[in-house]
Amino acid sequence: MRYELPLIDNKTLLTTTGGFLGGGFTHTINLALGCPYGGSLCGIYCYAKANHWVTKGREWGLYGFKKNVVDLYRKEYDTLKRPRRGEPKPLRIYMCSSTDPYPPQRLGRQFTRSLLAEMQGRPPDVLVIQTRSPYVASDLDLIASLSTRCELWVSVTVETDMQRLPGFPNHATPIRKRIAALKIFRERGVRTQATVSPLLPLAEPGRFAEELGSACDRVVLDHYLLGDGSPGGLRTKRTRFPEMLERAGFGEWNHLAKFWEVKATFEQVLGAGRVLVSKDGFNAVNSAGA
Repeated sequence: MRYELPLIDNKTLLTTTGGFLGGGFTHTINLALGCPYGGSLCGIYCYAKANHWVTKGREWGLYGFKKNVVDLYRKEYDTLKRPRRGEPKPLRIYMCSSTDPYPPQRLGRQFTRSLLAEMQGRPPDVLVIQTRSPYVASDLDLIASLSTRCELWVSVTVETDMQRLPGFPNHATPIRKRIAALKIFRERGVRTQATVSPLLPLAEPGRFAEELGSACDRVVLDHYLLGDGSPGGLRTKRTRFPEMLERAGFGEWNHLAKFWEVKATFEQVLGAGRVLVSKDGFNAVNSAGA
């Protein structure tokens, strides 16, 4: 018997930001409950799986898609940007903060595409599309069109230059395909950023910086000790991730000294202006005051 993921009726789509993303964004959007890549390498250290309101004791994974995203966005957009009284409010969206807008399931990607189509007539002030999937390139035309209507960034997570990290599960999607997707958008004139977040062991940091430099406008570096949303990386330390790094011979990557070393290499290759760090980097949008 074929198992079908449930479709979820939500009362709201836009979630007011605070904390880590509160400096640059007014709202987040998550188009699914849980994440389709929970069983891959990133599922080990994923910050979002610490949210017990979402997991409800379940193993971290994909629990279902939100089906009424277009109607909800239209309603909430009009409330914020086309109010009956008062001035329009800013709308700076980070999509997505705890799942991926480009899952392997075709149905989930259709919901993302429908939302992007709706945004053509109702553009936010800022939209960051955050993914680790090369499927984002399938919406190239829609995204390129929307980028002329708002400040839009295609942000692709590329945590390492190693196609396979010894001692760990497979990546959610191939690293080389993610970088190729970034190049496609940059060549189309869409703003692009690579998020090396959290930083995983690198084989050749200088060469990796050069490769990313040719694929995107800027790089955001992060380490779980800085950016997992808890003091001193407590969330990540509760997972198997730090111990797995130690066992695989990558123990030095658990420490910030290695992170700052990589940052210095990236700045030498790309220039300091193209290398951003952690919370400040993720919140670096030009329309922060819109």
